[in-house]
Amino acid sequence: MQKELIYDMMNGFLVEGTLSMPEETGIEDEFAEGKECCLLYEGVYQAKQNLGERLKEDEDRDVEIIINNMERIARLVSLKMYEYGRHEAGVV
Repeated sequence: MQKELIYDMMNGFLVEGTLSMPEETGIEDEFAEGKECCLLYEGVYQAKQNLGERLKEDEDRDVEIIINNMERIARLVSLKMYEYGRHEAGVV
């Protein structure tokens, strides 16, 4: 299974039913309702909304840069960790 596919599944980016994945893969949507990532993301979203209200803007360029870059960093680190795990397991 491709590392990007696993990342997308874990982050809830794939619409259910768009891919036929065996359920026994054990890959969960970490952003599903009630999961820790979902709750953390809700906090980020609320903080973004609060900043917008204080700045009297719908979207602040700097806030968007921060959020987008942090998401990109998380993706890069996650995919690199996947590669390190494969290497440590002896899978090439």
